Amino acid sequence: MELRTHNEVDAIKTPTGLIPRYEDLRRLFLMVHGKEYHEGAYARQFMVRVPENLAKIERVEKFYRTEVADTPELLFIILEEQKERLIQARAEFGDYISPFTLEEAGQG
Repeated sequence: MELRTHNEVDAIKTPTGLIPRYEDLRRLFLMVHGKEYHEGAYARQFMVRVPENLAKIERVEKFYRTEVADTPELLFIILEEQKERLIQARAEFGDYISPFTLEEAGQG
């Protein structure tokens, strides 16, 4: 995050936010931990899981609509926007989207 704040690295845009690029994390892992960070681990950890994300948005929305009476309407607008982006991504890439796929598609 700090490197991104200083415009030293880029990020990949996903339907729910930004994620770090593999090469940047790989370099940091080696520098900080002295360990290799494998592509497979990155792909599993940063995969966009559309069904799970949609279900979570539904749970969050339900909770705030029923349990928090003074929730700002902006929260529901943002949740709806995320839901729409996830549905669009699902139509283009499927239910489980590799961060590499998003990066190659020019999303990042």
